[in-house]
Amino acid sequence: MRIHSTAVFSALSLVLLSNTLSPYRAFAQPNSVELPTQILRTGINLEDKNLSPNGRQVAEILKITPLLQRIQALRSKVNPAETEPTNENILLSVQLTANVIDAMQVIQEASLSIDYSLAEITAEENIYTELLSSYTGDRDKATLKTNAASFITNGILWAVAEAYDIPTNRHPNYSVTSGTMGILAGIVPSIASIYALYQLRGKRRTSEKDPNMLSKMFDYPTTPDVDYPRMVWEFMNSVPADDPKGKSRRDQLIDRWIADKNISNFTDRSSAKQLDVITASVPRRHGLSIDTLNARQALLQQLAAEILKMKRMLLELSMVVHGEKTI
Repeated sequence: MRIHSTAVFSALSLVLLSNTLSPYRAFAQPNSVELPTQILRTGINLEDKNLSPNGRQVAEILKITPLLQRIQALRSKVNPAETEPTNENILLSVQLTANVIDAMQVIQEASLSIDYSLAEITAEENIYTELLSSYTGDRDKATLKTNAASFITNGILWAVAEAYDIPTNRHPNYSVTSGTMGILAGIVPSIASIYALYQLRGKRRTSEKDPNMLSKMFDYPTTPDVDYPRMVWEFMNSVPADDPKGKSRRDQLIDRWIADKNISNFTDRSSAKQLDVITASVPRRHGLSIDTLNARQALLQQLAAEILKMKRMLLELSMVVHGEKTI
């Protein structure tokens, strides 16, 4: 009788669990790509003496293509092996040196622009990591307490139920009382288990209004702290050279985020509800949660990685300046 009752209440618990989780399944629909790969390959071969198409594109963004061409032309005219330098050779060498300095200053500014963006992204990641650690710790403690209460209650109730089954001289057994306690031993832990599953999502608070580096990616208002330097922003909004898709780096990156199954709570680039929370631009009730913080971290990390790839092209431009590649 006790086994039958436990089975019935276990089945009832599964039904209740299904009803409890159904709204969350509807909200966090899985995306299509389970194992995403890199996008926006730079196509650079350091052994190739010619500047890559993406390298030429970055040179255009930096507006140093004429300068690189002039350096290349001057270097072909300068004779470094000349034992007695002529006035013309000295003049060409001075011009070459001046142009090299100008080009390297532009490349250095571009490199610092990248670092400027990455510094803010890293600072935001640190804040979200701290919050995520706090939220995760509180969730784990709450779940542990619920599970401990479930196990303890289950053990006590079954012990009492079995105790009532022990016959005595005056009362052969207390089957009704024992059965009742057995039913409770099945119900209480089942309810506690459902509640523990509910606790797995962690605490949820109203999201903050503090725009992050994702804001401009989705055309949300920004502050000076989360704005991008011109060179970096033009790079992200440019279409990669020889790319058949015809989409900008920014659009391709957002498409990748949407397709990534591992970022389950970002599924629509036009959803104000999702973007308000991800960009931390508009307060949303229950918007700040473990899922939100995980999504922000994943998006910021991938954004930083794509911005950092710009430095691969800067290395190519530096190689052109020093005569290791040609434009």
